[in-house]
Order: sequence, then C-alpha cells, then structure tokens
Amino acid sequence: MILSLRAKLVLLNKIKVGAVSYLNARPLIYGIKGSDILNDEIEIVEEYPSKLVQMLIDDEIDMGLVSTASIPFLKTPHIVSDYVIAATGDVASVCLFSQVPIEEIDTVLLDYQSRTSINLCKILFQFHWQKEVKYILTKEEGV
Repeated sequence: MILSLRAKLVLLNKIKVGAVSYLNARPLIYGIKGSDILNDEIEIVEEYPSKLVQMLIDDEIDMGLVSTASIPFLKTPHIVSDYVIAATGDVASVCLFSQVPIEEIDTVLLDYQSRTSINLCKILFQFHWQKEVKYILTKEEGV
C-alpha cells in the first residue's frame, strides 16, 4: 500500500483506502469490512487500478493498493505494508487481441484501466517483438 500526504492530515477522520474493484482484492476488502475495529477507522474506495493511482496523486484517498509500476507517478510514495497481490505462475491478466499477425499490427488500443498493462504491452512491442506501433489510450467513455 502507498500512503499519500493527505493521510497525515486525516488522523481524526476515517482513512480512505483505495482498493482495486477486481476479484483479486476481495480478501483485503472482506477483511477490512468484516473488522469492527478497522471498519470504524477505514473507508474503502473501490476503483479500477489507474483511477486509484490518479486518486492518490490528487489526494482523494489516503492510501491505496496500487501497482509498483505507479510509484514513479506519485509525489511522495511510502510503502506502508508488505501486503501484495502476486502470483508465482501465469495469470493471463494482460491480454493482447489482434485480427492480424503481430508483424502486421501498426496500431494498439491501450486499456485505460491499467497502467501496468500499458507498460507491459509497450515492453513486449519494444523488446520482445522489436516493433514500433502507434498507441492509442482508450477512455472510459470509449476511444
């Protein structure tokens, strides 16, 4: 979890904790909401990953379960826990779909929900396939 500057100023109010609104964060959310002590002190804000990062940047939440890939975008990041969502094997959470072979791809639409997915896609094109393509970042309302 990464702590924002706002967290230091909110000691008397509920701490706003951002958690990804995906299945893999359910244990964290369940644990907090099921705890009488934590539930009195913490307000859970569920959003998609890149929105949580933006909320940390804008001081809208006090801390958030965000990707380590987001750390360079944060003003003063602080790792406040060793809680992570991780896997030791394939998880297939980042997918690239195409109607043509990789060699013929010239434009890639990037999912606005995940900065990590965007970075991984760019790494694959640059270093694995060694191919230059045009990237278009999608928006919540559509491309």
